Amino acid sequence: MSNLQAFFAHNKKKQDNIKQPISKNFMDEAGQVIEWEFAPISPERDTELKAQCTKRTLITQGKRKGQYNTDFDHFTYQRLLTVESIVFPNLHDRDLQDSYGVYGADELLSKMLTIGEMADAAAAAQTANGYEVNVEDLVEEVKN
Repeated sequence: MSNLQAFFAHNKKKQDNIKQPISKNFMDEAGQVIEWEFAPISPERDTELKAQCTKRTLITQGKRKGQYNTDFDHFTYQRLLTVESIVFPNLHDRDLQDSYGVYGADELLSKMLTIGEMADAAAAAQTANGYEVNVEDLVEEVKN
């Protein structure tokens, strides 16, 4: 196989989902912590999430009057990426949402997990999506 053929679609390795325990508060009948499952999202969905987290504001004064500032909300993006990456438990399940009295996967995740568990879930989502994760940086981010 030539080096170029290694890049053909049929030779690309499929990325496995990541399974890991996120919260000690959810156990099965045997008392074992249930693992959550994370999958990568598509590049198209990632673009949509980034667009959702980007705000453009018109500058009305000064030398740059008439131009736009572009602000990216990294915290919202990270939260949405985490929600989108979780495949188990199904955060879109109506009964699960009803049990917490919320509507929407994002609200549900916020009710289910502590801040520290959210950081663990965010790290797992980043790993599932191919990002190199530095857990210490995430811990510092949560502290601030």
